[in-house]
Amino acid sequence: MSPHKVAGWLGSGFLGAETPPLHGPLRRVRYGSSPFRATAIQTRLGAGIYQILPIHPQFSSIERKRRLSGYDYIKERDEKNRVFPSMFPSKVPRVFGLASVVLLFLVTYTTLHLYHRVPPSYPAADPQVIPIKDVATIEEQSNIDDAVAAETTTNNVIIPKPATPTLESTIQDEGPKITGSGAQPSQPPVEPPVEPGHLPPLPNPKHCSKDLEFLVRSSADLELTERVHYTRRYVQPIISDNVDRDSVANITEPLLKDVVEVDLYDCGDAWIPQSAPIKLHVPMPHSEAVFTHLIFGVATDYSRLNDSISPFAHWISGTGAKLVAVVTDAKEKSPSEMIQLQDRFEIAGINVTLAKPINETFTTAQNHFAVLMPMLEHSNPGTQWYGLLDDDTFFPTLKPLSDSLATLDHKVDAYVGALSEDFQAVRGFGFMAFGGAGAFLSAPLAKKLGDQALKCIDEATTREGDTILRDCIYTNSRAKLTILPGLYQQDTRGDVSGFFEGGPKPLNLHHWKSWYNAPVEKMAKATKFCGDCFLQRWRFGKDTVFSNGFSIAIYSDGVESVDLRLMEGTWGKAESKDFDFSLGPLRAPYPTEKKKSYRLREAEFEENGDLKQLYVRVGNSSIGELDQVVELVWQKH
Repeated sequence: MSPHKVAGWLGSGFLGAETPPLHGPLRRVRYGSSPFRATAIQTRLGAGIYQILPIHPQFSSIERKRRLSGYDYIKERDEKNRVFPSMFPSKVPRVFGLASVVLLFLVTYTTLHLYHRVPPSYPAADPQVIPIKDVATIEEQSNIDDAVAAETTTNNVIIPKPATPTLESTIQDEGPKITGSGAQPSQPPVEPPVEPGHLPPLPNPKHCSKDLEFLVRSSADLELTERVHYTRRYVQPIISDNVDRDSVANITEPLLKDVVEVDLYDCGDAWIPQSAPIKLHVPMPHSEAVFTHLIFGVATDYSRLNDSISPFAHWISGTGAKLVAVVTDAKEKSPSEMIQLQDRFEIAGINVTLAKPINETFTTAQNHFAVLMPMLEHSNPGTQWYGLLDDDTFFPTLKPLSDSLATLDHKVDAYVGALSEDFQAVRGFGFMAFGGAGAFLSAPLAKKLGDQALKCIDEATTREGDTILRDCIYTNSRAKLTILPGLYQQDTRGDVSGFFEGGPKPLNLHHWKSWYNAPVEKMAKATKFCGDCFLQRWRFGKDTVFSNGFSIAIYSDGVESVDLRLMEGTWGKAESKDFDFSLGPLRAPYPTEKKKSYRLREAEFEENGDLKQLYVRVGNSSIGELDQVVELVWQKH
C-alpha cells in the first residue's frame, strides 16, 4: 500500500512523516524511540492526510487526559517496546477493500459494455443533442457528426425534421474493447444492409466545402450515388420589360462544361472550376400584391388536406386570399384533430376556414360544388372571384391569375375556366370548366348559385361536381363558359416532359402527384425570382435546351433536328390526335436513347437572395454509371 504524507508535531511544531493510513478517523499511536518516545493521537483530516497530536511523557496527567478526553472511542495502545504499533493493521479490511475495487470495476465495465453503443435519440425539433460517449470528451464530441436525414430550407413553408436513426443504422465500435479475466468478448456490430452504389451513413455537409453544402445536404433525399459527376454554373439575370419570354434565345457557349467527379462522403478538398456567369435576359419579377378579392374552396378528406398544406402555402400563404376547405370525413375526426389541422394551416401562413359537409350523405364530388355555400358565408364585401378547385390544383404564383381575371368584368355573371386537353374527356363530360383547372365564378353569379345550391344537388342528373355546377349555372343564369388562356386541366399521364419543355406559361398545374409526378413547389420557386421566367427556354451551343425550372435536355442530333415551335407528345395517347385541338399540333417523341435529360429535383433560396437549382440525371447503375448533377446559381445581385 502506498505511503501517505502526514503532518505531525515534534515538540510544539509540525513534522512531515511517512505513515500508512489507519482504519479509523482517529487513532492513538506511539512514535520515536528512547529517550524521545512519545504517545500521540493520529487523526484523519482528509484523503491521505493525517494529523498527529503528540502526548509527551513530560506532559502532566491533566494535560494527557485533556488531549484524550475528546476521543473516548479511541483505543489506547501504549506499548513501550514497539514503534508505531498501529502501522500494520489487520488484513481483513484489506480484503474488503480489494473486493470493493473489483466489484466497482465489474460494475463500471458492465455498464459501459451494455450502454456505450446505444445510439442517441434525436428530437423532431432543432436543439443540438450530444450523444454520450465513453471515451470522448465534450470537446471531442462537438466534432463528431451524427448522421441524420435533414431537410432544411430557407423559406417560410418547409421546416426540416431530422430523421430518428434506428439501432442497426447507428451501431459502431467506439474505442478499444476491455478484455481480461471475467470480461466477455465483444460481439461484432451488426451492419445494416447496404444498397448497391450507396454508403452509410449519410453524407455530411461538414466534410465538404461550403460551395458543395447544398449538393451534399440534398444528396440523401435525392438518393444520389456516393460519387457524382458535377458541374456548377452561375446565372446573372438581365431583367427587362422588353424580353420576349416566348422566344427561345440562342446562347453560343455550352451550358455544361468543367465537369468534375465529386465524392459526396469526402469532398473537403474537392476543386470546383469557376467560370464566368451566364447572362440571361428574363422578365421583371412580379410586384408585391395582396389578393383579398380572391377566395378559393376545396372539398377533400382529412389526410389529403393535411398533405396539401405545403403546396397550398407556396401560392396562398401571406397573400390575403382566403381558403375554405370542406373536410369530407370530419365526423370521423375528434375536435382536437380538427384544431390541430387548423393550427398547421395557420402556422403555414394560410388564412383558412375548415368546414364540415352540409349534408353527411354528400359525396366528395357533391361537396365540390356545395363548398360554395361556406365560401359565401366567409367571404368579404370586396370578394370579386370565387374559385372552386381540386385539392391538387397548384398555382405557381397568384399574380398572373389575378391579372388574367382582372381582364373580365366581375360585376356581371361570369363563369370562367378551361376544358380538358383531351378531346375524349370533353366529348364524355361536355363543355364545362374542368375542376382541376379551377372553376371561377364572379361574385353576382356565386350569390345566385348559393341560394340554389341544395336544390341543384338534389335535382342533378349526374353526381360529378363539375357537371352539377355547370347545369346549375345554365339553369339559374345566362352565363356561358369563358375559357381563360393559361389554365390547364392537365389530363396527361406518364411522361409529361413534352408539355413542360414546350415553353408554356401556365397559370396553374394539376394532377402533379397522381397522373404524373413532379416537384412543383421546387419548380415554381423560379416565379419568386424572375416572375414569368418559369419554364422560359434558352438554347445553348448546338445541342442543349434549358427549360427553367424543369429540365436541361441534350439532343444528340443537335437542336436543329428539333422543331421547338411544337410541343413534343411524350405522354400517353398523345399520338391519338385527341390533344391537337388544345396543345397541338404535336411533334413525335424524340428517341429516348438520343435525348439526355437532367430534371430539376431540388431548389432553394439562399439568405442573400440567390436561387439554387439542382438538375439531376440518374446514371445507369447496372453498368456502374454515376449520377450527374448540374447546379445553377441564379445571382440576386
